[in-house]
Amino acid sequence: MGEGRRSFLRTLGGTALGLASGARAAMAGPGRYGIAFTSFAVRLQRGRDLIHGAGEPGLPADAFVDLCRTFAADGCQLDLAQLASTEPAYLDGLRRRLTEGGLFVELSVSASALEDDQRFAAAADVARRLGATRLRVALLNGRRYQDFRSLAAWREFADHWRRTLPRLKPLLDRHRLAVGLENHKDWRADELVELIQSVDSPFLGACIDFGNNLSLLEDPLETVTKLAPYAVTTHLKDMAVRPYDRGFQMSEVPLGTGLCPLARMIEIIRGARPETPFVLEMITRDPLDIPCLDDVYWATYPKRDDALLEQFRSTVLTRATTEPLPRVSGSSLEAMIAAEDENVRLSTAFARQSLHL
Repeated sequence: MGEGRRSFLRTLGGTALGLASGARAAMAGPGRYGIAFTSFAVRLQRGRDLIHGAGEPGLPADAFVDLCRTFAADGCQLDLAQLASTEPAYLDGLRRRLTEGGLFVELSVSASALEDDQRFAAAADVARRLGATRLRVALLNGRRYQDFRSLAAWREFADHWRRTLPRLKPLLDRHRLAVGLENHKDWRADELVELIQSVDSPFLGACIDFGNNLSLLEDPLETVTKLAPYAVTTHLKDMAVRPYDRGFQMSEVPLGTGLCPLARMIEIIRGARPETPFVLEMITRDPLDIPCLDDVYWATYPKRDDALLEQFRSTVLTRATTEPLPRVSGSSLEAMIAAEDENVRLSTAFARQSLHL
């Protein structure tokens, strides 16, 4: 292991460790509050940069678990790619680490695991050995309005999953492992509900992202209301938006500082699925551009929907900020990690103290 790698791993928890003193007692609450691996996106990406394609995880699972403990979480949602191995001895050791920290665990896997029986069985075995009862899956890694340049291309993607997922039902029933499909800037809420219902399995539902469907011109409260009956897990976040000449920009911001009615959204999910965990996804990054005024944005729809656009303007965009959205590009690694830690710290404090998680 090179000195750059060792230095980076020392940095992983260095800034955050100072936040732990007294935090667990101050923030302890009754909720099942977890932190998703994507809340440490700076570390994930910079870890990959520093190891120069060595085939190791950017943010190894054990370091991620330690970060979640540092921030006094009840659990974590880790990605399969963070595991150094899928050998039993390694997984058993990681499970002991989770148990010692009092953390529940969820496993995020790639969509390819839903396309192949052996891959799904392998992911289920890993989840079982770690003690995870929920999988989070995004069917699209990118974004609908960027990845598809025509309605035909979108329909090809959507039809693939409409054919594939119903064939998954016997596996879901056999492994009895809940799978939450995320609304990942791909499916509008009604489309995802239709997809979930087509499988007719109690083990298939949604990973409800509180903010992603803003990019598809949905009000976050509408998204949560429609998906709540199918909640398996969540990506709890708050969002800020700001108009620009091609549409609007949006950013994750610390909980309680954005436009999402978080208490009401949590209440709706709890009313529908009381056992659903709330897992923070606070991604520290530059704002995302949503070019909804451009014709190319509407390429995956039969036509431009001006009525939907006007409704979005008159509801969500009335809550837009006039202040610049936060940016991290151009900052040093140390500054980006400090910003990441502060965003997670502020969000966790708000989740505990104001949302009673």
